[in-house]
Amino acid sequence: PEFNMENNAEAAISEFVATFLLMWAIYILNWELHFGKNHYIIKQFLTAVAIRALIEFFPTAGPAMNPMLATCWAVFGVGGKFTFPTDNEHYFVYWLAPWAAAILASITYGIYNGDKIFGHKLPIGPLKGKKAKKD
Repeated sequence: PEFNMENNAEAAISEFVATFLLMWAIYILNWELHFGKNHYIIKQFLTAVAIRALIEFFPTAGPAMNPMLATCWAVFGVGGKFTFPTDNEHYFVYWLAPWAAAILASITYGIYNGDKIFGHKLPIGPLKGKKAKKD
């Protein structure tokens, strides 16, 4: 993935938002929606659709939404240098922004679901309604 070095803040924001939304799509598809016996196939298809949509909606930085994917592309996909990126912008956009987005998405899902965050129960949540018990 490449982006204009003059616009690295916008690229980082794009990567952050795309990763945050991807994490929520994964949480919802895996833990909230149930598709019966075809759950795995439907979930994989919808995850692929979500990834493709995020790539189209957030094209500023690529987006990789995966730090290792972006770094492998930079190491093996550009020229014949086979060296890690030396510019800090790469790590800011493709490592720090997705990492921060994944942590924030996990915290917000934990609040929504009423889970512990880093081993601590938060004073807010769960925001999700409880299911009625079947008799």
